[in-house]
Amino acid sequence: MKNCEKIKLKHEKGDNNMSKFTESKIAVEAVKVVEEYGELTMTELISILTKNMQPSGHDMQIITNRKDTYFSQKVRNLRSHSNKIFFNNVYYDATTDKYVSYECKNMKNNLEDKVYKNRIQQKKNKAVVFYARKLDYERINKERKLIGDAGEELVYNDQIQYVKKHMPEYLNNIRHVSKLDGDGAGYDICSFDTEGKLIYIEVKSTTGKKETHFYMSASEYSFYELHKESYVIARVYEFENGTKTGKIEYIAGTAFESTFEKEVSAYKIVYKE
Repeated sequence: MKNCEKIKLKHEKGDNNMSKFTESKIAVEAVKVVEEYGELTMTELISILTKNMQPSGHDMQIITNRKDTYFSQKVRNLRSHSNKIFFNNVYYDATTDKYVSYECKNMKNNLEDKVYKNRIQQKKNKAVVFYARKLDYERINKERKLIGDAGEELVYNDQIQYVKKHMPEYLNNIRHVSKLDGDGAGYDICSFDTEGKLIYIEVKSTTGKKETHFYMSASEYSFYELHKESYVIARVYEFENGTKTGKIEYIAGTAFESTFEKEVSAYKIVYKE
């Protein structure tokens, strides 16, 4: 290993109010990250840990006469301090200057270089952010429901105006299904297209950008698969809860697969019979 100057950070020993990240805590998270990604440079490791652990305040201040923050220097100190937690679980490859999981170290010894690189890339593509945080799920779910309900109301009113203008004879047949009948139907609003054909609208709302990912339940996705020709995603984005305004994009079910990619985010596990 290269000799790195060891920097003692005064807040790590004495003033715990200045930082919530000890070197040991960072080491544990760093091991998990290397195992998930397979191999990483120090720069990559710092970037991912910063994203995962979200340091703030003093941790993100630049050290005097250095380019590192206090947090990034602590990550570098895993190496300069030869941190036992880190190096008992991670292998340092001096030829590539990368930190490698032992699984990938063994893999590299038994695979051709091209195959190994493909495996590493696949591993990195699958890497998901796993970082424990204390979350107020009740508050989060309440906020999501408020935004979701308001987004549905926005789309419902938009459909009222659309049908009123183009097919007024169907106006009284528009139904806000999730509001009137409850969840579980597989869609939120029943409306009509310009030809008077029935369409099933599933509303997905966010205060963020249009590209923000969203979730579909198993029943919602199954309904989409059975009704692709008449299914529509109403993407509400940049929604302002205070003014109840936002932008709407309608995506036909027939364009679903060319517009979106789906990723598995949960599994239902059952006992074998």
